[in-house]
Amino acid sequence: MSAEAVDSVEAGPRRPYVRPISKTSWFLSSARYKSYMVHEISSIFVALYMALLVVGLFMLANGADSWQRWLDFVRSPIMILFTLIAIVFFIIHTTSWFKAVPQATRIMRGEEVVPGKYLVIAHYAIWAAFSAFVIILAAVA
Repeated sequence: MSAEAVDSVEAGPRRPYVRPISKTSWFLSSARYKSYMVHEISSIFVALYMALLVVGLFMLANGADSWQRWLDFVRSPIMILFTLIAIVFFIIHTTSWFKAVPQATRIMRGEEVVPGKYLVIAHYAIWAAFSAFVIILAAVA
């Protein structure tokens, strides 16, 4: 190769390889990305349902008529459907957080780290205990 040819090769602009990624469906390429997006979408339903409950508290504070209107609203078929969908997303959101606990929390027992599976089991046990408590309270009331 002549010196002139070498200079022209070295002087050219460098173009690194850029992998084409869809801007709207990038998360469909991997199961891990899909799981991440389902978790993120579930947080929207969690926030909407929590907002609904906060509105209910304000209606309760406004008096019996406001409270009754809110109760009638949440008993409508569309809100019952929304509540059922929200429950599914609550479960998805909760279980995905429980899966993340071992990476986010390190508990030491003496010189050893408590295995992550015990942390996850403890979270599920506490969740079950609180759920049973709420069900019993709802049955008594």
